[in-house]
Amino acid sequence: MKLRGTVAVFGDYVSGDAILPARYAFLPPEAMAEHVLDELDSTANARVRRADILVAGAAFGYGTGRESSARALRAAGVKLAIGGPFARMFYRNAINNGLLVLDCPALVSDGVGDGCEMEVDTASGHVRCAGRAYTVPPVPELVSRIVAAGDLVEYGRTWLRDRAEESANG
Repeated sequence: MKLRGTVAVFGDYVSGDAILPARYAFLPPEAMAEHVLDELDSTANARVRRADILVAGAAFGYGTGRESSARALRAAGVKLAIGGPFARMFYRNAINNGLLVLDCPALVSDGVGDGCEMEVDTASGHVRCAGRAYTVPPVPELVSRIVAAGDLVEYGRTWLRDRAEESANG
């Protein structure tokens, strides 16, 4: 899968509660998007909603197991979160909710800024941003399929439907 988009940058130690406070966790995804990161600073929500790619610092998403943080970012239009290293629970919740996450801390330490254009080839692990090249591990096929399906639940439905069709035809 190849991704291209505009970057919004957020720093280290942004908690899951700062991404989406608990009081918004049970809203429909579109309503969550209206509140994603808005308590971090007065420009954060607008910046993330204009971006396709979020560059995040260390431990982004730490502190909660709620999936709503990842769901809200995806609803806000984020296709990829890259940087980190990410909080492990956020990392898994993001993938389960169809938001691709790639560890590439060098992006953050190199000072990539808001508005940069980024290109990512998930199969080869090549990342280009701000005239620099980075390498990340290629995305496993299963993760690519989950993200392409939209989330883990939809991937599971598709997988089960395909097995049922194979069984019926075979």
